[in-house]
Amino acid sequence: MTRYALIAAGLTMFSCGDSGKDGSDDTGGSGGGDGGCQVENVAVVYPASDGATDFYYRGAVEFALDVTDSSAAITLASKAGDAITGSSSVNPETGAVSFQPDASLSPSTDYLATLTYCAGDVTVGFRTSDLGASLEQGAGGLVDRTYVVNLGDANFVEPAGVGSLIGQFLTQNILLGVVSADDSSMVMRGAVSIEDTTDQDYCNPSIEFPEEADFSEAPYFQIGPEDTALSAAGFEIKINQLRVSGDFAPDYSYFGGGILQGEIDARDLVDILVDQGIISDDDPSAVCELIAPFGVVCGACQDGLDYCLSIYVNQIEAMEDAGNVLVQIDECDPTLCEEQGGTCEDEEG
Repeated sequence: MTRYALIAAGLTMFSCGDSGKDGSDDTGGSGGGDGGCQVENVAVVYPASDGATDFYYRGAVEFALDVTDSSAAITLASKAGDAITGSSSVNPETGAVSFQPDASLSPSTDYLATLTYCAGDVTVGFRTSDLGASLEQGAGGLVDRTYVVNLGDANFVEPAGVGSLIGQFLTQNILLGVVSADDSSMVMRGAVSIEDTTDQDYCNPSIEFPEEADFSEAPYFQIGPEDTALSAAGFEIKINQLRVSGDFAPDYSYFGGGILQGEIDARDLVDILVDQGIISDDDPSAVCELIAPFGVVCGACQDGLDYCLSIYVNQIEAMEDAGNVLVQIDECDPTLCEEQGGTCEDEEG
């Protein structure tokens, strides 16, 4: 997210239709003629391939069609043949067909998803990962563990059309640590890392979430919203109303199925875009005009002005950084910051 501004220089190199979901399995589809079907290619997007074994138990099945077929639908069943209820929908702009189960699937279980569209049926099998299974040592086993959120490896859903290009410019990680936990709630602390490392940046305040994380559906958690900031090319980019959710693995080694959402204010992007020579006008409207051809519209910010961009990132996996315990920092710590090669004056400036 913090490098969002830098993608603008390369926007003309990419198609607006880029789904940003790598690893799709092309089923080959059936083109042509039966009933006037115009669909030539079908690909399974999530699961990543037929036979995948890491499907997130709260996830939605998705196929991509090269031509929108409003009649397309997905059905889901366990390998044993039990139908899974849920909602199938077609995105009229992208042609994507998705199925969201009404209830979470079972961990470590085999399923079959069938896409029915104008040229016939496509069926893929997959297995859910162990996410969703009980924690081996209960909630207390999470205390003092820290997880590294590398957004560069995640799937940017929004901003639509250009969000998938953001990841390649990220150089900081978001760190999430567990301060305390029980069967209903959890206290978590956030921080940003030094660029290209997993070390907490002591020149920036930690993220002290004002509310406890909801842990009533353990191992699933939800935290936020909270405002924070990351840096990009020497500039600060704020993330408003940051929310994060996901599931801890039974052995605590990572959390997966993660979702991060919030918003970025175009006014925070102006300086970096001007500095990069991408725009010459320091009016934030120029930022919104720059991305408008990709179907991205600036919406209302908290002050009511239309300069904000929604961020929605899913498929996040955050590995534990063993031995790394986050420190609460209310403001730049001069001693620790200097040890990391920075100064608090730089942060304040």
